[in-house]
Amino acid sequence: MSIKKLGLLALLGVVFGVGFLIVVVKMGTDLGAREPKPQAALEPFDGKLSIQAVDDLRVAGRKIVLCGVAFTKPQSMRAMVTEAARRDYQGLALTCKPVGNGTPCDGNVASKFGDAIVVQCLTSDGADLAAKLAENGILCGQPAQAGSIYKSCLSGS
Repeated sequence: MSIKKLGLLALLGVVFGVGFLIVVVKMGTDLGAREPKPQAALEPFDGKLSIQAVDDLRVAGRKIVLCGVAFTKPQSMRAMVTEAARRDYQGLALTCKPVGNGTPCDGNVASKFGDAIVVQCLTSDGADLAAKLAENGILCGQPAQAGSIYKSCLSGS
């Protein structure tokens, strides 16, 4: 290659590099100026409880996680505990309110966990489903989420 061609190639490389740098810097400043998208407020909803598994609950077709409780027992017990939950609670009519709407977990957990909505669900007589499941040993209270409201499997309280 001739010196002229090498010089032209070097000049094109520098112009390309400067142009690329300008685009990158400009994109960086634009990203900082954008406002975050507001998240739609989650509203309370009603429906019947469907138990796919003890750790896969649905109400009105929505996947839910009950705030303040979780399945923390050995996985070898999952099928047995799921059957007990189905026997006693499948099809139960519930009203569920998402975290942030006056639940025991407000301020302690996010409103979503993966594709599930974190909620507190009440039966038609006002009983808290999470409290019932914890009292019956199906799920375990999580003090970090809801304090001592739900029975913990560790403390025996």
